[in-house]
Amino acid sequence: MTTLRTVSLSLASIVILIFGVAMDIGDQNQEALCGGRRYPRIAVPNGASPYVELTADGKTGPFLIDYGATRSALSADAFPGPEGAVRKSTISLPGIEEALFHLARYDLLLQPEQGQLGVIGADLLSRLTVELTPSAVVLGAEHCRPQALIARGLTPVDQTGFFASDPAKIDPRRPDVPVVFLRLGDVRAFAQIDTGYDDLAYGRSVDINQALFERLVQSGIKLDRAGDSDVWTCDGHERWPRYQVKDRALVIENGHGMAIVQTDDFHLIVKRANGCGGIAEMAEPAAQLGASFLGLFGAVVFDPKNATVWLDGAAGKSPEAAPNQAKVK
Repeated sequence: MTTLRTVSLSLASIVILIFGVAMDIGDQNQEALCGGRRYPRIAVPNGASPYVELTADGKTGPFLIDYGATRSALSADAFPGPEGAVRKSTISLPGIEEALFHLARYDLLLQPEQGQLGVIGADLLSRLTVELTPSAVVLGAEHCRPQALIARGLTPVDQTGFFASDPAKIDPRRPDVPVVFLRLGDVRAFAQIDTGYDDLAYGRSVDINQALFERLVQSGIKLDRAGDSDVWTCDGHERWPRYQVKDRALVIENGHGMAIVQTDDFHLIVKRANGCGGIAEMAEPAAQLGASFLGLFGAVVFDPKNATVWLDGAAGKSPEAAPNQAKVK
């Protein structure tokens, strides 16, 4: 199964966003955890998704770093060719001199002030080591040194079956998209990290499929209907039911069940099946995390050559919390 974002809907779901966010610049001069080139993040008012400036075929502009998109794209308004066409273009990415892109239009509610030149999706990101911080994106062509990251206090999340540079390590039933694991009460499921899903209207939005919704109901967890979420998908405008859970924390874990960070401030949005693919089409319980979770995770390192994602979680840790058992409001 594959996930594909196309045309103006390069996000699996685009929520109407109304709140502001300030970009933290305190980490601009920190040493890169895995080496590579540091790119300042382009500030997008009200946005949480990471944009950086790259050059394609001699044109320079903002590119969205989007792990929820399985194919990379260029703006059909900036490059010649019909919308949907595929073109080979040069690209200023470490270790990648040129790549295939499809042409798409970006009519998103949230974009950099100077517009959007393209999307770097998982087809290219699975070949790069990427570190995301609140103010920067570090792109590199080399794999990380696991012991060095462990020494820095990061927790590994094994991606075997989900996300890796080696296609043999990916379950063919799933897209090559990075995940963490979430736990709510006794229910546990994998959750895709969708950096292109800007979700600040309902911060820490967790899209869940019907299978996970039914599992939560069967477990006895009380889901309080909190309204609807307006989204735009490849099928057009839709309204998905939104729920909140009282007195239970959402725990983010690695594959071995080690808690990394948790929060009691989150929204569950039931993603209905349509013709767009993604978790809604999966029979197994699955979820998708909005980009605002990046702020909770702190530094995040995507290391597909080692089939690992590393989470800091420092943004959610309090002095009273034990390591890897942090709770935030």
